[in-house]
Amino acid sequence: MIALWSSRHLLAQWVRRDVTVQYRQSLLGPAWAVVQPLLLLGVYGLILHNVLDVGDVPGSYVVFALCGLAPWTFMSSSLMRSVGSLADAAPILKQVYFPRAIVPLAGTGVTAVDLTASTLILLVAQVALNHELHASTLALIPIYAALLLMMGALAVVAALIGGLVRDLRFVMPLVLQLGFIVSPVMYPRTLVPDDYRWVYDLNPVSRVIGAVRDAVVLGDWPSPALLVGLLVTGALSLLLALKYSASVESRLPDLL
Repeated sequence: MIALWSSRHLLAQWVRRDVTVQYRQSLLGPAWAVVQPLLLLGVYGLILHNVLDVGDVPGSYVVFALCGLAPWTFMSSSLMRSVGSLADAAPILKQVYFPRAIVPLAGTGVTAVDLTASTLILLVAQVALNHELHASTLALIPIYAALLLMMGALAVVAALIGGLVRDLRFVMPLVLQLGFIVSPVMYPRTLVPDDYRWVYDLNPVSRVIGAVRDAVVLGDWPSPALLVGLLVTGALSLLLALKYSASVESRLPDLL
């Protein structure tokens, strides 16, 4: 933790570099951060809402779906960037020492920029569709802080495992597709049978999505217990991930 804190400026520079490189040769550039959630909304929203009929949702389905897509896209993009990040950075890791956790954490920082853009789309859609922008929307700050901590932890672990087990890069898309289906991203939690709803509640991402919808759509402040629970879970997860990274990072250059 101390080494990582002393290298925080390197982390910021790495994030800035990755953001620049990500869109340098892209036709749409940073606009992809806006286009991606809209494309997902158009494709999955059309099928689920108009064909399969997800049932009644509070407010507009567009806003409802964006409340799930914003955190989910951040999570999935962060994991996809992290799983092969250490292997891709192997030439640098073998020459210069710095806390290896910086590499996957930088990827999470890049996707956090996209999360900001997705959230702005969400808030604009809320206003454009003549819905009230509730004061409880400010609860997104601690909710996203908890999500960022949790994803930082998952990114570090995924990067370490992905650096040692290259097959994880091919397995991760399948895992994320399954996670998208079993998480209430595009459909309400009420569609889940009561007997299985507790399983959904074990998924921290489902709790985050539910908290976002409560704050933005319903205008309800998340309970303090939920916010504290998410923040503590995220902080402890990141701490454990960083400790594990520090314990194995000396062996990584020889294994990558």
